[in-house]
Amino acid sequence: MQKEYKRMSHEEFINYIDKLSNNLEKYIKENNLKIDFICPVLRSGAIPAVYISNKLNIVKFLPMQVKHVKYNNGESKTEMLLNSLGSISIKKNEPVFLIIEALHSSGESAKICIDAIKNKYSKAKILYICLAKAFNSRNFRDITIYEDNAIYYNKNGEYTKDECLKLNIEYYSPLFPWEKLENELNHPDDLEENIFF
Repeated sequence: MQKEYKRMSHEEFINYIDKLSNNLEKYIKENNLKIDFICPVLRSGAIPAVYISNKLNIVKFLPMQVKHVKYNNGESKTEMLLNSLGSISIKKNEPVFLIIEALHSSGESAKICIDAIKNKYSKAKILYICLAKAFNSRNFRDITIYEDNAIYYNKNGEYTKDECLKLNIEYYSPLFPWEKLENELNHPDDLEENIFF
């Protein structure tokens, strides 16, 4: 089946942000945690991270950018383009990081960010949230202390509308209020020469 998109309204987006923020706030209060850094996975995690940071009064950002790259030699892989961990030095024994994405497709981007944090701060406590998560995609409950998402969606049209209804997942892939459909359908910036120039 072909992947189909549905634009998320700004009101829906705010409702999801409120849900995620409320759940997270409850968890951090119950567990007496203080988030040291909020880590948006760029680009999609930037906007949700700004909203959530303001709702929960988290002031320190540590952005990371992970991108799928198509190389001229035919190779294709997902790589860390920006890793801000080198710009900080934490003395705290168990620093707390909140990783935020808007869209979780395979989970590869989040895993790269989690691994980067764990490589530098092995005892770090990592929380992970995303707005929309592909149904049956990888979870990180084994390597994070908290994971949440607002909705599940039908990645690549794998399920019919009736199946999605029964599974309580969105039939369409979300198109966030700040996104353009043509950019989702065609990613010229995936090309090596558009990333490494």
